Amino acid sequence: MLSLLIFIVITVLLIIRLNDILGMNVGFKVDVRKNNRFGEDNSSIEEVHHDDSKVNIKNMFGNYTDFVPHDFLEKSKRAFEIIFEAYAKGDKRTLKDLLASKLCNAFSMAIDDRNSRGEKLEGILVRFISVDITEVSANDEDVFITVKFVTEQSNVLKDRNGMIVEGNSDFVENRTDTWIFCRKKNAISAAWFLYEIVDA
Repeated sequence: MLSLLIFIVITVLLIIRLNDILGMNVGFKVDVRKNNRFGEDNSSIEEVHHDDSKVNIKNMFGNYTDFVPHDFLEKSKRAFEIIFEAYAKGDKRTLKDLLASKLCNAFSMAIDDRNSRGEKLEGILVRFISVDITEVSANDEDVFITVKFVTEQSNVLKDRNGMIVEGNSDFVENRTDTWIFCRKKNAISAAWFLYEIVDA
């Protein structure tokens, strides 16, 4: 009985944690703050370079003009942490909630391939060194924001016998990952999804 109660408490806490990130169980959402579109400490990224021309973020979001870059970056960091952990654990359900379908399929195939060999990935995200918006673009339907994450990570791949196949448990590396997030321009939901991971 006690073990069941503990399981229920852990489940509730996990749901609360995910809901804070995912909103309506899909994507992650950022704050909409009227009369404070960019936050006091983020005016420097009101405009970004794209295709050698300046693009004003405020004009690219359709009915979602009250965009707060600082909040977006904080939520994207938390999404990075959850996706990093879910991929290492092979948690497809969590990945499905945060990834665009094409990318989710790619992650799922990689997890299946890893599992078929009996391998286990042990990933530790030590810290974020920097997180920056590097590009913003849009088409008729979608808005894309490119974020560069510089982190310290430790990643070790082990075989079914626990022997290290790749990586070093005592080595922490600096990694630069470029992720593109996407949301529908005029959708009722303001949920963002990881759309693409750009090769270095």
